[in-house]
Amino acid sequence: MAASPVKAVLDTSVYLPFLRHGGEIDDLTFLRRPTLLYLSNVVFAELYAGARDRSTIRLLDQFYRAFDRSNRVIAPDQQVWLETAHVLQRFGTRYGFEATGLIRLSHDILIALTARKIGAIVFTRNREDFERIREVRNFQLEIYEESTAKRN
Repeated sequence: MAASPVKAVLDTSVYLPFLRHGGEIDDLTFLRRPTLLYLSNVVFAELYAGARDRSTIRLLDQFYRAFDRSNRVIAPDQQVWLETAHVLQRFGTRYGFEATGLIRLSHDILIALTARKIGAIVFTRNREDFERIREVRNFQLEIYEESTAKRN
């Protein structure tokens, strides 16, 4: 009997090296098999905001359309936004509202909690921020490192 697919969401930090170095964005051999890959619209917005030329914009537009056609674009809903506000408040209380970079963390929290809602694993290179988020709200997390990519 075939294994059930694992749901995965890649953080912006995983996609960036592929985009910056001209790698194939679908070269994701580090993922478990079988995997259903989902695109967070928060991640897409971060990638698109950093696009520096027309060819990258075209690539990202094609990338988005492929996920959209497969009904695998996920977005934070009202519940996720509310839970994100609670997490941000706890971080502010625990670490100080000025020192934590709450605005920067808000995107990562939205990604983590949206992935959690669909039962997906978040893959990231951003160990520190995502592990801090897990201190407050549990979700499935894998840190993408070169050793992770080589194990499969």
